[in-house]
Amino acid sequence: MAKKARTRNVNKAEARAYMDKGEQFLMTMKAAVKNEDWDAAGLNAIHAVISANDALLGTRHGIRPSSPYHGDAAVLLSQYEQGEGARKNANRLDRMMRKKNLVEYEGRKLKKSEAAALATEAERFFSWVKSMLS
Repeated sequence: MAKKARTRNVNKAEARAYMDKGEQFLMTMKAAVKNEDWDAAGLNAIHAVISANDALLGTRHGIRPSSPYHGDAAVLLSQYEQGEGARKNANRLDRMMRKKNLVEYEGRKLKKSEAAALATEAERFFSWVKSMLS
């Protein structure tokens, strides 16, 4: 039986707010990359995709994840969105959620290559979400 992720209902105004937050996180990520602030870049990349995912699911389906398990966001995305792009981006989201604990809580700093990879993944995910919402 497939895992069922917990959700919360979201209205269109909330969904728009999530997209706005995601855009802020993405801009902050880009500034952090430019300034070589790797931890800030990585964490903002992760928060950008979380917000973008909430915006997508909120706009198209009226829900967002409410589970304390970050990986459930990718489970929910794959349950509600279909197609190759959705599958690819659910996997991308899952990979990024697996890095959240490392970036936010562990006692080591991100390497430039790790931050750059997270930034690239965030931009790709965000671009896909925008295409789905246009």
